[in-house]
Amino acid sequence: MTWDIPCGIERVSEIKPSEISGLMLDRTWFNDVLGTYLRYEVTLAASLYQTGKYAVIYEKLTEPVDGHSFVLPYNEDTVTVTGRVERIADVYVRLPGNRNYWKGTKFTVIANHPTKEITLEQMLVRGRAPVPEVTDMVVGNAFTFSESGWEETPDGERMYF
Repeated sequence: MTWDIPCGIERVSEIKPSEISGLMLDRTWFNDVLGTYLRYEVTLAASLYQTGKYAVIYEKLTEPVDGHSFVLPYNEDTVTVTGRVERIADVYVRLPGNRNYWKGTKFTVIANHPTKEITLEQMLVRGRAPVPEVTDMVVGNAFTFSESGWEETPDGERMYF
């Protein structure tokens, strides 16, 4: 669905730490960054003559789904973000002659996934231990990293180094 409606957009980048981030015993801060998440605050410019378009947009934004796909401005280009909309607000205006409409529609798009994450090379340079991205691990198996990526070895307890 493409919207041909003028709007104002505010972009916020949130660099989120994991739950193990915090102050260490040596009084230094350990920052285990999960990634950079984008948040966009969008305000639609109201028009008395486009109330039908606003109604369609409002209905789409208020669908109880886990996320929508948005193409939003990012630097000199655009970024596609799958994000959730948690709050939509607007103002009802009553005009003489029974001409009523909604204006000032505002909503926030919060990215469901990070747009930037630490790379394996950055992790190794910083002295962090890399962890394979595996969701179906078998207890007892071992993982080793080689030129071809992560390799799972069955029954890792029997490996000799």
